[in-house]
Amino acid sequence: MQKNIYKLGILLTSTCHILTVQANETDLFNVDVYGRLNLSYQLENNKQTGKVWKLANNASRLGFKGGSVFAENMSIVYQIEFGVEADDGDKKGRTLSQRDTFLGVQADWGRFIAGRITIPFKEAKGNFDYFNDLQGELGKIIDGEERLDNVLQYDSQKILGPIKATIAIVPGENTNDSSQDGPADGISSSIEYKNNDLFFSAAINSNIKQLDQLRLVATWPVRKLRLGLLFQHTKTSENTVLLADGSNSANAYGISTSYAFNKNRINAQFIRSDSSMKLSDATQFSIAWEHSFNSRTTFFTYFADRDAEQADKTESYYALGLKYNF
Repeated sequence: MQKNIYKLGILLTSTCHILTVQANETDLFNVDVYGRLNLSYQLENNKQTGKVWKLANNASRLGFKGGSVFAENMSIVYQIEFGVEADDGDKKGRTLSQRDTFLGVQADWGRFIAGRITIPFKEAKGNFDYFNDLQGELGKIIDGEERLDNVLQYDSQKILGPIKATIAIVPGENTNDSSQDGPADGISSSIEYKNNDLFFSAAINSNIKQLDQLRLVATWPVRKLRLGLLFQHTKTSENTVLLADGSNSANAYGISTSYAFNKNRINAQFIRSDSSMKLSDATQFSIAWEHSFNSRTTFFTYFADRDAEQADKTESYYALGLKYNF
């Protein structure tokens, strides 16, 4: 009995010592655990395959991020984020999928990170896309909404005041292709201006997924209403690469709006695309109502309709959903 009490005392003492060390290191090393669960029950109507009811996972995720000061005015920053399949636990045979995961350094001169990262071209949309992660999102109808592997990225953070510049390079890492074995075979860059709710951005992709692209975005408030405009030009990096309509270039246009009242918000969005790698002569209209119970919990319902020359891509969606952030 005395031996057991002695062992328990040693265990408690060791545990307290570990916790004390961890507490002392908290000032230098912080870890934030965060995530989102987003599910919707929806009726999907495909022009070719017909109607079906589904429980859909909308980019649920779990992440860890933080940093550690290692020199004067310099910090290590990191993020590890996984996609979680909250509906059926399966995405191409895996329970978890990798989202933005990187390691880098942050200082007065800005931030440099490397890893799997959402490229600046996609980030340049700002808050234009009110249907991000849902069936009405931009990525369903136009190209450029990419999260890529093997990215090295610099962003200026706040050293330019309301202006932020970001550039990312992507090595092809292909020893069998001389055009894809360099230090920066793909480049994505953007410049953003943000002052309170006023936002402007311009972004360029060079040889990202065999495409050269330009994106211009503006969002601004009008009392309780927010308006957004988007223009995008796409050209294939090589003449042998063709878009869905058989051409080498195409334009896309978009308008979005959001009206807030009490704890509610009505969102609407329309996108028109000449062609992308998958769709040609396509339009997409989406409208939604959201009710926020608090900063973490939101109930939503939405309708999205997508029309294209490809019959199997002509679809509509009616959905009821719940989103919880933690």
